[in-house]
Amino acid sequence: MRKSNQQQIGAVIKKLLKNQQLEGRLQELDSLDNCKEILGENLMKFVKAISIKDGILSIKVSSAVVRNELSYQKSKIIEKMNNQAGNEIIKEIILK
Repeated sequence: MRKSNQQQIGAVIKKLLKNQQLEGRLQELDSLDNCKEILGENLMKFVKAISIKDGILSIKVSSAVVRNELSYQKSKIIEKMNNQAGNEIIKEIILK
């Protein structure tokens, strides 16, 4: 009799990601999507580029007024993004 080697595809993918150490990067990409949601449609009109690398969220903004507003909300944005991710993905925000 043969052994059953069946596993759910989701479980196999999670194991593969952990073995390849890609899970952290995928969480960062999910956080980028959440960032657009957290900042809102009005602020996103002034955002030129968003990126995450090594826990640092970089936001390039076209307006000094928006950059000033975002600088006041840095801790709130970090808290909201980490809450949605379920762990600490974002450690710092750099506004350009």
